[in-house]
Amino acid sequence: MVLSPLKRIVVRSRPSQAVSTSAGLFGLAVLLVWVSGCAGVDAPEPGPRISSLDQPFLVPPSTGYPLAMRPADGDRVDAAFEGLILEGQRDEAILLSHQVLARNPDFHPATLLAAQVAFLDGEVDHARELLTPRAVELSEYTAWQLLLGRSAEVMNDLVSAFQAYANAATRNRAARGKIEELRPRVAQILSRRIDDDLQKGRAEEATRELAHMEKWLPDETLTLESAVAVARATDNPEAELKAIARLSARSPDDRSLAERRATLELVAGDAGTGLRVFQELVAENPEDEKLQNQLARARFLWRLQLLPIEAHDLVNRTELSRGDLAAILYWLFPEVRYGQGSQVRIANDVLDQPYREEIVRVVNLGIMDVDERLHQFSPTRAVTRSEALTAMVRLLSRKEPSLACVAGVRSNDPLGVETVCGVSASCGLLASVAECRPAGSVSGSEAVELSRLTLNLLGIRQ
Repeated sequence: MVLSPLKRIVVRSRPSQAVSTSAGLFGLAVLLVWVSGCAGVDAPEPGPRISSLDQPFLVPPSTGYPLAMRPADGDRVDAAFEGLILEGQRDEAILLSHQVLARNPDFHPATLLAAQVAFLDGEVDHARELLTPRAVELSEYTAWQLLLGRSAEVMNDLVSAFQAYANAATRNRAARGKIEELRPRVAQILSRRIDDDLQKGRAEEATRELAHMEKWLPDETLTLESAVAVARATDNPEAELKAIARLSARSPDDRSLAERRATLELVAGDAGTGLRVFQELVAENPEDEKLQNQLARARFLWRLQLLPIEAHDLVNRTELSRGDLAAILYWLFPEVRYGQGSQVRIANDVLDQPYREEIVRVVNLGIMDVDERLHQFSPTRAVTRSEALTAMVRLLSRKEPSLACVAGVRSNDPLGVETVCGVSASCGLLASVAECRPAGSVSGSEAVELSRLTLNLLGIRQ
């Protein structure tokens, strides 16, 4: 049998005693005698027994009750509450709670009255036990949320306290005051939790904590910084851009924020905005070579907006297939789009592919390989970094006069991984051979950047 809140308080106070659960005057008489002695040797002193810190959060149980109730029931629990607060009538409050809940276990103000008794008895954890199971269901119940918030705060669970106070804030001044008081501390707590979750690889938990921050503390700088951290960890450039843009607006002189915003605009927002921000940064720092390179990249990505929509989709993919890379090469390199191959190579697995024409073009030009034995291009297989770099090296090797960094490499020659990695580093496609990672995958943005650098070496206007 599930104990009512009243019985649980009684049992917690004197576990060695037993209370009759039978109805009738005899049971109630036993309960009265038993309750009278459960407080200890000394009965509660009449008069106020509530501190000034707790007072605003102990209000009549009917306050803000969102469900239907008979006025008489509300008056009875409120009268018992008044006796509890003003005259210390603890036992009477417990008895009334028991009586009401025996008739109607779902009359929540009676449960709240029992929780108020527990709170004033110093059993704050038990008061919280009584209130927490219905916290979400009764989120609009002002008196309930006030005591739940205060109980959690006394137990130093500031996040739960903040949530309860937030539920009551629109209807209660004391709750609004607590929201303002706890705001910075709760923001710090949630921010630290998110950092800890991300360090331990718990992205889902971090995302849940961030949802709380964005709901309760949407304008806090820590909320925006946490949103950036979660977005980076979950590879969500759109969400990162949204948070970075707001942070940058607050700190317009922060160059790192401006650069990051511009970079994100290029890949996940408005390329024109990203280009404009880089132009402004270069105007302010004309000698900065890094910014000059970023501006060149921004111009290139902005021009990509002129390409067909399917090309835009490829740029945003996190992992490209061989067919995807063929399409990017086709759209970005005029030589691929308009060039004529010296030989015809057959690939029998591209007839039903959406990029059939693009694949045939790069194969016949010798930019990408086909399995000569099986006559297959494998268009749906993920393209590797070595395959993407091989395509770039072959495009560079076709330039006349030849580039010094590809000296001795002919476009139709089979190229080993060491050669591809070495030439790519020599030509500046990679910062070093160590960055080659030949078996790694290639994202759309990486392929576009390799293409931009290759076009620059070929002297093709971007």
